[in-house]
Order: sequence, then structure tokens, then C-alpha cells
Amino acid sequence: MTDPSQDAPFRARQEVLNLLPERSGNHINGLGEAEKRNASPVMWHDPDILAHGDLQNWFFANGTAPGANMHRAANQEFMSKPMPDLASEAADWTPDAAAAKVKAAALELESDIVGIVRLNQDWVFDGYEANYQWIIVLGVAMDWDCLKTAPSEKSQTEVQNQYGRGTRAAYKLAGWLRGHGWDAHPHGGPIAGPVLMIPAAIEAGFGELGKHGSMINRQFGSSFRLACVMTDLPLVAEAPDAFGADDFCASCQVCTKVCPVDAIKPMKQTVRGEDKWYVDFDECILYFVENRGCGICIGQCPWSRTGTAPKLAAKLTRRAEAKI
Repeated sequence: MTDPSQDAPFRARQEVLNLLPERSGNHINGLGEAEKRNASPVMWHDPDILAHGDLQNWFFANGTAPGANMHRAANQEFMSKPMPDLASEAADWTPDAAAAKVKAAALELESDIVGIVRLNQDWVFDGYEANYQWIIVLGVAMDWDCLKTAPSEKSQTEVQNQYGRGTRAAYKLAGWLRGHGWDAHPHGGPIAGPVLMIPAAIEAGFGELGKHGSMINRQFGSSFRLACVMTDLPLVAEAPDAFGADDFCASCQVCTKVCPVDAIKPMKQTVRGEDKWYVDFDECILYFVENRGCGICIGQCPWSRTGTAPKLAAKLTRRAEAKI
């Protein structure tokens, strides 16, 4: 693959620039804000509530690949099917037993990884509601051989394929829970739901936030997508899993160098009262919508290469333990 950073500088089309609202995406996201608050919807929600709604509509009308469209249409058709009826009698499990059963069911129903955590209302988008006690986070692995070709039709088709698999996994698990008498609300991408899934995934033990703004998992690196199910079934929370990815990102420069619009910064920034890795939305989104999506950063991330993440995570864990 040609290094995108060596291409001619990207310049957004005037047609696309004309769709931008007066208020920047970084401002909506809370970049530079010292006070904590819930996130505001920016993209991938109902376009009628978004300042960037016209830009989102343009992307779906002009900027998506045929293969990705096929998987997106299949995903939408799947989500249109009614959920199974709620069983009249709720299963009476201990929280430990329920958590074990849920995790086993999730792995049988297309998920590759699963974690459980109490639903924190700080993760709910402003203007939305998520009135459940627990969130079950699901992960589905992507094919790195496809992902590493980003931005390409091949990579975007794979992304939408796995979004569809995540949606199926979430809806199947929600149906399983409803069959055992417990209400459940599923969600899968690419359209956002009521809850920020990355903070939930971090707390549920999926790994750490990478410099590229995506998760890094000790098994799949950055090469996976998220879905979730919310429920009130009493469960047991997982513990976060920090294995050194954050320190690794602090010194690694791969994603900062390959980003064609310099949207990935070398240092953490303050966003809604939290110091974190943050990708410049306003730079990223213009390239994204004109290139049928992107994903260069996670495709080129050292953690994404097939078979690398487990070895690298184990190495960093041993190094950290040796310092104790």
C-alpha cells in the first residue's frame, strides 16, 4: 500500500465545504472544555438533529462503496425485524450465574469478545435516554488483510460487513435475554445509539483507548468493531484491562504519520474535562466523507497486524510487572 502521507495534500471539494455548519465539530465534541458533560451528537445520528446532518446525508448519497452499501442494506433489513416477545417468567439466576450465561451466549451468537459493566449515565448522549442498569459490550473482529488496504472499497466493505455482524450479535443476544424474561435493548453500528460505546468497552475490560481514537484490545489490537446490549438483568461487572497500550501510543508515531490530514495529534488533549487521545474531527471528517470512509490509522496500527496484539500485550505486561 502506498503511504497516504506521501500523496498530494488533500483539499476538500467546495461542494462538501459548503455543507459544513458554522459551529465546528471539535467545538460540539467539547475540545478544550475543562468541565465534564455528556457528549453531544455530531455525526451518525438522526441527521435532523445534527449540525452536520447535511454532510452526513451527502456521505450516504455520494460517498459509500457498493459493497459497503450491500452490507448496510442487509443490516438495516435485519434491524427492521421485530424483537422476540418477552417471556412471561423471568429466569431467576444469581448475578454470577447470569454473567456466565450471558457471556457464553454472546460468544455463541457471533461475538468474538464480550464484557459486562454497569451503565454509567455519563456515557449517554445529550438528548438521549438509556434507562437500564447494565450494558453488555460485544466485539467482532475484522479481517486485517482487508483493513490494511484503507481507504479502499475492500476495507470499507469489510467494515460494514463487521458492523452487520455486530448488529446481528447484539440483536440475537437481546432476543436470548428476552426469551429468558429479561428486557434488553440491542445496538450495533454504523449509526450511533444512545450510548458512547468506547468508554463502556474500556470499563468492561476490552482494553485501552489508542492515539487514533479507537480501542486497542490485547487479542485483536485495533481490528474490531463494537456493539452492545442494555438490560436490567442483575450481572457482575468486569474490571478494566490496562496492559500498556497507552504508554505504547505515547511513543509510537505510526498513525500520526500516516494520517493524510494530520488529524491525529502527538499529545493528549482536554475533551469535556478529561485528558485523552483525541482525533481532530473537522480535519478527519472531510477526508472521510470524500474517500468512502477511511480507517488508515487503524489499518496501519502496529496492534492491528494479525497475531501481533497478544504477543505485544504480553511483552508490555511482563515489562510492567518487572518494574513493580
